[in-house]
Amino acid sequence: MTAYKQASDARSNRPARRLARTFLRQGIAAVCAWSMLTAWPAHADNADDAAVITTRAGALRGVEHGVVDVYQGIPYAAPPVGDLRWRAPQPAASWTGIRDATQPGNACVQSATFWRPGNGASWHEDCLNLNVWKPRHVDAHLPVIVWFHGGGWINGAGADMQPVQIASQGNIVVTVDYRLGALGYLALPALDAESSDRQSSGNYGDLDKISALKWVRQNIAAFGGDPDNVSIGGQSAGAGSVCWLLASPAAKGLFNRAIIESIGDCAIVSHDTATTRGKTFAEALGCTDPSTEIACLRRKRPADIIDAQVKTNLTWRPVTGGSAQPVPALDAFRSGNFNRVPVLVGNVRHETRVFVYEGNDMVRQPLTPDGYRSSVQTQMGDKASRVLAEYPLNAYPSAGVALAAVQTDSRFACGSVPVADALSAWVPTYTYEFRDDTAPHTPYMVVPPSFEIGAAHSSELQYIWRGDAATPVSSGQSSGYLPLSPEQSRLSQMMQTYWANFARTGNPNTATQPDWPRYDTAKTQRLGLLPGGATDIITGDAYAKEHHCGFWAAMQ
Repeated sequence: MTAYKQASDARSNRPARRLARTFLRQGIAAVCAWSMLTAWPAHADNADDAAVITTRAGALRGVEHGVVDVYQGIPYAAPPVGDLRWRAPQPAASWTGIRDATQPGNACVQSATFWRPGNGASWHEDCLNLNVWKPRHVDAHLPVIVWFHGGGWINGAGADMQPVQIASQGNIVVTVDYRLGALGYLALPALDAESSDRQSSGNYGDLDKISALKWVRQNIAAFGGDPDNVSIGGQSAGAGSVCWLLASPAAKGLFNRAIIESIGDCAIVSHDTATTRGKTFAEALGCTDPSTEIACLRRKRPADIIDAQVKTNLTWRPVTGGSAQPVPALDAFRSGNFNRVPVLVGNVRHETRVFVYEGNDMVRQPLTPDGYRSSVQTQMGDKASRVLAEYPLNAYPSAGVALAAVQTDSRFACGSVPVADALSAWVPTYTYEFRDDTAPHTPYMVVPPSFEIGAAHSSELQYIWRGDAATPVSSGQSSGYLPLSPEQSRLSQMMQTYWANFARTGNPNTATQPDWPRYDTAKTQRLGLLPGGATDIITGDAYAKEHHCGFWAAMQ
C-alpha cells in the first residue's frame, strides 16, 4: 500500500541481534518481572485430572481448572520431520491407552524474543498440536472458536493464549500451533514440483491450520462442541491466517464465522517474490546446487534454520499461487470468490506505539525529532516529504507518537478499510476500534515510555482471550499480563459477550448491550470500545479524518 515495508507484526521483523542487545540491557529485569507471573506449578493446587475424552485417534486425560477443563498437546497431524519437512501435513498416528493431555505440546521452531521471555526459543519440529478449553458441566453442541496466535509468522504458540474466561461462558476454544518462519513459509521451485498441484509451495503453516480445522470437524463433538458452528479467529499474524483461510478454496466448509483482529489489508507475498526470497535463504544455508537443494535443506538442524532466518532477515508470511491460495485474499474478497461467512474485523486505536517504544525507548533512547524525520525518509522514500507535511511534528506531543501515527494509519487503520468494504458487499460484517487507552502494559516494558502507549497492538487480547493474570492455569503459566481493574473488567465482559454471541449466531448483538451496527460502504460505521465498558459509533468520516485515510488512499 505504501513504500513502507509492510509487516503485520513488527516484532517479527527486527533483527535478532537487536533483540539480543535488548535482553542484555533490559531482558534480565523483564524476565524477572515476567517470572513472578509465570512461576506457577504445572498443576495448580486446586487442579485435578479432567474426565477422559475419546477422540478418533485415542483417549485423552486433561486437567481441571475451576469450571474449565483443558486438554493440551493433542496432535492433529504427524510431526513434519525428515522427509515430511516442507510437505503438506499428514495424518497423526493413533495411540493406545490414555494419553496425558495435562501439559502443552512443543512450540514450533522459533528464536527467543523479548515479548514472550518465559517461553524462549524452540528447536522442536514435532509441534503440530492443539489445545481444547471447555466448560466442564455443559450439554453438547456448544459454539467452537479456533484461535490462531500472532507473532509475525515466526514466533508464538497456542499456549500463549489461555482463554479461561470466554470458555467458561459456554464456548469451546481451540488454540493451535502451526509451522513458523522458513519451516512454515519457504517457497522454492523444487518444492513447487513436490506439491500436489506441482505449482505451490510456501503455505505449509497455513495448510497446518486446515489440518487442524479438519481435526476439529472430526473430533470436537466429543468435547461438547458443535462441528457445524465453528468460528476461526486470530490477531496480527493469526488474523492474517484468517484472511488466508477465508480466501482458500481448500478451507471451504470448515468454518462458519471469522474474527480478524489487527492485520491491516490482509497482504500476502506473491509467489515470485517468495521463491526469490527462498533462494536467498537456501544460499545462506549453503544449499546452492539445484539437484541437491531440498535434500540439503532437509538435513539442516532447526538451530541452523533459525540462524539463517536471522542472517537473511527475510519476511515470512503466506504466499499466493497454487490451488490452496490462487489469488491474494483482498482480490478474492472483492470478487466474492471466497468462503462467505459473517466476519468481525477491527483494530486497536494506536497499533504501533508499542513498536516505536520497543525500537527506541527500550533499547536506546526516546525517538528524537531528527530520528522521526530520518525514519520517515527511510520508510517512505520519495514520498517522505508528503508524509512529513501530512504528519508535522508540531501536531503531536512527541516524535514517537508522530511516527506511530504514520505507521498505524498506513499499515493498519486505513489498510483495513478496503478489507471491510470488500467483505461487506457479500457477507454480514461488523467492525470495531478498541479505544481503551488504560489497557495494562506488559511486564517486559521495564523502561518507562516517553509517551503514552495508549491502545496499542495486542492490548485487546487480555480483554477476550487471556485468563486472569493473577490466577494460575494448568499449563503452568499465567496470562502474562497484569490483572484488569474493575473498569477494565467491565469492558472485558462486554467484549467477551459480543465476541461469544458472534461466534454463536454470526451477529454480536444481544438485548443487554449497546447496538453494534452492521458495516456497509454507505455508512461505514465502527463500534468504538471505550474505557469502563462504554461504546460509541465511529462514523466513516470521523475514522478517515483521524487516521488520514484519504491521504493514504491518494498515496497508493
